[in-house]
Amino acid sequence: MEPEKIKEFLDSLAAWDAEDDKWVESSITFFSDNIEKTDSEFVASLLREKKKGAGSLVEVMKEYAYKGSPAAQVAIGALMLEGKGIEKNTHEAVFWLKRACIGKNPNAGLLLSNMYANGLGVCESLIKARQYMQASADLGVSRAQYHYAVMLLDQAWGPVDEEEALRYMKMAAHNDYSQAIDFLKENGLFGLGD
Repeated sequence: MEPEKIKEFLDSLAAWDAEDDKWVESSITFFSDNIEKTDSEFVASLLREKKKGAGSLVEVMKEYAYKGSPAAQVAIGALMLEGKGIEKNTHEAVFWLKRACIGKNPNAGLLLSNMYANGLGVCESLIKARQYMQASADLGVSRAQYHYAVMLLDQAWGPVDEEEALRYMKMAAHNDYSQAIDFLKENGLFGLGD
């Protein structure tokens, strides 16, 4: 899942009309489709709190982040990166995103990789960016599989490994990631040994 989808969801949560059952259903679908390690209590509590209109959703996210929910850790980390509904704090955002990555949340590695690649709130490190991208790629995120394969082909990101790059590129293509499919077709590798 792309980090933009997390942001879209958090924005929609803030604008949500508590009587909108369609939104609740789409939220449940969002979590089941995109965040494999979601703590179901976190999601239920978040939706209940929003429906009541009481309390702070950020407080619910913090509570479940401390309880170890990788989904809550990604959510609170993403909010802290932007300072949305909470004080902007990139240092603490990195802390929560790393915890979520350890908890095997597939989105945490994507966010951390982007931060390290661009030096956003952390010292720029292409090696760390590559490691975090691999973490998401290994959890089956097709976008991460593609970008990790590209990183494996570029010496700037660390040692080049063409065999491993092809393996990840094929995984991304197998997961219908269009850029990976295009790459394999352009290089005459599509359909070989799949």
